[in-house]
Amino acid sequence: MKHLIFDCGGVLVFPRLGDWFTPMGAAEILGERARDLCTAKYLQAHRACADWLDETRLVGNVEEERVLRRQYIKALETRMGWHMTLGEINRLADDFTDNARRYGLFDDVKTWLDRWKHDYSLGILSDAFPSILEFMKQYGIYDDFGKVVISTQVGATKPDARMYAAILDALDARPEDCLFVDDRAANLTGAVSAGMQAVQMARSVFLPSELWDGPVVHNFAELDRLLKG
Repeated sequence: MKHLIFDCGGVLVFPRLGDWFTPMGAAEILGERARDLCTAKYLQAHRACADWLDETRLVGNVEEERVLRRQYIKALETRMGWHMTLGEINRLADDFTDNARRYGLFDDVKTWLDRWKHDYSLGILSDAFPSILEFMKQYGIYDDFGKVVISTQVGATKPDARMYAAILDALDARPEDCLFVDDRAANLTGAVSAGMQAVQMARSVFLPSELWDGPVVHNFAELDRLLKG
C-alpha cells in the first residue's frame, strides 16, 4: 500500500455541537432564539434552505463560501421568524466559516498522521466547503497531507466516480495502490468500484448510520494493525 486517503468528517474530525450545520457561536448570537435550534420547525427550515449549502457546488475559496452561508442564514431566519439584523446574519455566517472550535479533532489523529506520513503518501477526499481546509491548517494537520480534494473543488460528492478520479489524479496514483478510509458505507463502495481498497471507520463516539460488508476499524491504532497485517 502506497497511498492512504481519508475522509474528514467522522474520521479526522467531529462536530462539537453534534451536527455539521450549526455555527459554534449560534447561542451567543441568537440569544433566546437559539432555543429554536434542533426543533422540528428548525430542521424543516434547514432542509428547505439546504440548497445554499450544496456540497456539489463549485466554491473557489472561503470568501465565496461566506456569501453562500449568508444567503442560507437569510433564508433560514425568514422561515424561522427570527427577525435577525444584517449584522447578526453576517456574524453567524462568519462564525461558521472562521471559528475552528466548531470541529473537534479525534485524539489519535495527530499521533498517527505523524507516523504514517513517513511510510505512505497521505491524501484527503471529503465532501466539504473550503473552510475545512483553513481549520485543518489551524489544527496543524494540513501539511501532513500531500494532496487534498474536496467536493466543492470537483463539483460532485462521493460516491460520484469523479471524486475518486480527482484524488487519484492529484496523487498520480494507481487505484490498487490506495486505501480509502471513510465512515459512510456508500462512499466505501464507491471507492471499491474505483479500484481502491477501503476500510470503514466506526469510532465509538461517532458511529456511522450503516456498517458495510468490508473491513471495519474503530480507531487509528486498529487501522495501523490492519495495514501491517
